[in-house]
Amino acid sequence: MQVAKVGQAAPEFARECADARDDNRRSVRSSDYAGRWLMLVFYPRDFSFVCPTELTSFSGRWMDFQQRNCDLLGVSVDSAELHREWLRTSPAEGGLGPLQFPLASDPDGAMARAYGVWLDEKQVSLRGLFVIDPEGILQYAVVHNLNVGRSPGEVLRVLDALQTGALCPASWTSADGTIDVERALQPGRILGHYRIRQRLGSGAFGTVFAAWDLRLERTVALKVLRRNVFESRAAVLAEARAAAKVTHPHVCTIYAVEEEDGLPLIAMEYLEGQTLSEAISEGLTGDAARDFAVQIASGLAAAHAQHVVHGDLKPANVIVTNQRTAKILDFGLAGPQHVPLRTGAGLPQDARPAPPTAGSTTTPGVGETLEYGDSASGEEGGIRGTPAYMSPEQAAGARVTPASDVFAFGLTLFEMLTGRMALPDTSLVSLLTRLQTQDLGPRLAAQVDEPYRELIETMLARAPSRRPAMKEVLHRLSSKMSFVV
Repeated sequence: MQVAKVGQAAPEFARECADARDDNRRSVRSSDYAGRWLMLVFYPRDFSFVCPTELTSFSGRWMDFQQRNCDLLGVSVDSAELHREWLRTSPAEGGLGPLQFPLASDPDGAMARAYGVWLDEKQVSLRGLFVIDPEGILQYAVVHNLNVGRSPGEVLRVLDALQTGALCPASWTSADGTIDVERALQPGRILGHYRIRQRLGSGAFGTVFAAWDLRLERTVALKVLRRNVFESRAAVLAEARAAAKVTHPHVCTIYAVEEEDGLPLIAMEYLEGQTLSEAISEGLTGDAARDFAVQIASGLAAAHAQHVVHGDLKPANVIVTNQRTAKILDFGLAGPQHVPLRTGAGLPQDARPAPPTAGSTTTPGVGETLEYGDSASGEEGGIRGTPAYMSPEQAAGARVTPASDVFAFGLTLFEMLTGRMALPDTSLVSLLTRLQTQDLGPRLAAQVDEPYRELIETMLARAPSRRPAMKEVLHRLSSKMSFVV
């Protein structure tokens, strides 16, 4: 039998029980507590000496546990009928009196064995205490010998700490602050099995560090995501894991998607070079622009073939390595396909611009990744991405699709060919309005060399259905015939 371990799913159970609050209740099972915290209190015997002091003490703090969405369940080898007798007998006569929580019967010790507290010599359980979270994961376990009772005050302190979801130092109480891991990350610190070496930069979604992987003994780029950016951490990590399946020479390889010390992190290929935005600012030859465009298009086409959308494609999210290879960064972070955004959204007041990227040629604000939170009314939705490289539907708060990446790539290709931003607006509101109301394709296409005009115009079509698929864009960029108008 596998014994319960902290951090893993708690063993399920179904037991007879006695409940002083409900004489008709005859059984209890783990599924009864789904969606709530549960504290299991194992004790050796009814009608004993230390046990009544513990159980009545926890019962006296029952309301404190309820306020924390936590239920209690006592467990011993005694039969359900003996539990009822103990609950009905007054303390003056050696009984327990009524409790605010039920007592489960574990006569064969199967439940105690599953939780690793069975004392075979005496055929009873030790004083085990286990806290299970609403998802059924065991989060806390402590075992006393038979002589020492437990304190509900200490358990409440631990429960408060667990429910913060953060790091809590020794002697922590709910009046104290938790350890801010994001701010504490600095060279020399170890996060999981990664030793931080250098901070490389930060943005709206997180901070990137050069780190040493202690397990695989290699340098990685470690993106530590901000805790407060995303409504659903699970959805974001799932999307990043989907992106990790994209294996392509022009997509930055994702090695692992993990959570350490309460922070979601993504370990990826460490690349030495410069951003495409820096390369553009230094000037690209026509051949270099075309070569990089083909590489980027091939990486995007491979991702789209696996139903992964970038959602925030721009020159700052492409690395040009020292070997002159273009690699796309941050797939799956900015635009999960399965998260519908609010249609017709304007510019929320709580838009939070990220710090400008080093070497970026864009205007701060419109050229940096932004994350617009929920509206003041609490309505779900928002806009994520970089306004200067957004598609019209993305600017309106609609769902991002592969066609959104095509539009963003069209704006990026324009910048590669001309050396200047396609949408240099300094006002976020005016830029979002332009994207939603103007057909930008013809005007921008007229400003590039003839071989690219038709392609740019179709990529920048306002209607997503009119844009070519990325596979077609790659074909036209790769083929000499693609530039025949």
